Amino acid sequence: MPARSHSQPHKQAAGSRAPNHDRHVKRVQNGEPEQMAAKTASKPFAYLIADEEAEVMRTAPALAQAAAEAKALISAREEEHEDAQNHLSDVIGSFKRGNDTYSATDLAEARAAVERAALLAEGQKVNTNRLAKEVPNVDKSLSILVAEAMAKVIPYAAEVIASFLRPAATPENLSTGPVIVITQDAPAKERGGQLGAGLTIRSFRLPHFQQIDKRDLEEDFKARGWFIPGDRIYQNTERGDGFMVDVVKVQELVAYASTPVVTKDPSESDVNPVIGTLSTEMVKAFPVQGDMMAGVSFQPGNGANSVGMSAKPQARRFKATKNGTERRTVVEVEYEISGNIPNATEGAVLRAATDGVKTLSGKFFPGVGVVDKVSMFATKVDSPRYLGVRVELVSKSA
Repeated sequence: MPARSHSQPHKQAAGSRAPNHDRHVKRVQNGEPEQMAAKTASKPFAYLIADEEAEVMRTAPALAQAAAEAKALISAREEEHEDAQNHLSDVIGSFKRGNDTYSATDLAEARAAVERAALLAEGQKVNTNRLAKEVPNVDKSLSILVAEAMAKVIPYAAEVIASFLRPAATPENLSTGPVIVITQDAPAKERGGQLGAGLTIRSFRLPHFQQIDKRDLEEDFKARGWFIPGDRIYQNTERGDGFMVDVVKVQELVAYASTPVVTKDPSESDVNPVIGTLSTEMVKAFPVQGDMMAGVSFQPGNGANSVGMSAKPQARRFKATKNGTERRTVVEVEYEISGNIPNATEGAVLRAATDGVKTLSGKFFPGVGVVDKVSMFATKVDSPRYLGVRVELVSKSA
């Protein structure tokens, strides 16, 4: 684990103009040929990455099609093998019944056909696996999300580039700040608006610039509600010719956008965790001595109960509406809340429930979206023990 560096880096805001830009403008204004002026301007590294990606994209579709066709042929080869086995069984069965319809040549050919079909089926699987490995990953949906986050973690970076490939070259100009390339290692797996994949983050920098610290990344990811299964994140620093490369390897990151893409409308099972989390947060907010979660019991979609209080949903409903690609899902729940200890007044229970409800703002729920707004509504039962909670979640349908 490298130690945190506290040296003050030379900072340049992301998106600011490089020093060569102003020199270029002055030369053009002074009547110098634009072509000569352009020679002094260093090409952003993102352009070189884009050229490499374009080259990969030119061949990727054909490779993907070949792999798909090979995979589709596996079932046909397996059927041929099954048909050959059935024919061999018919030939052998005929002999066993004393029927000499088939000749010895027929038997030999049937056995050869089985062996041939088995070898073809096996070879087709090997060929399919080989072609699948040749298909390059061209998905960078997760690395784009991480690139947006890096602006906060490394605000002095000169460039932050999201890509699906490891750069073949090294940035030529690192004087204005580190150049960071986030490479997505494989196509992201999507589940209910979450994206999961491995990532490799490389920060090319001069020695006097501050290094990336994976602990800063972990803190930022956690604050966004993202997580690294198993905490599998590793870091090392490599030395180049006059520069350094900080490499952070994230075995898998599960993340989501501020407005996640959820491909289908939410179901009751998708919404149940929203209701269950509401119940739990209400109960957790009740002030009791010791561990607030001690003895708390809950189930998704149902109520929660603890030493201090309980929250039980008595009525629930939800509705998803679309406006273009934006989807808003409104979940309404009527809770019965009550104290479980003698000094749990109705006012204390209501305050705890209200405070707990507020913690849902910004939380992500797979298959539904991110909580955009939480409010209260009047319940059908006019009682201080009843509380109506409305949660609005936002997502994109495409």
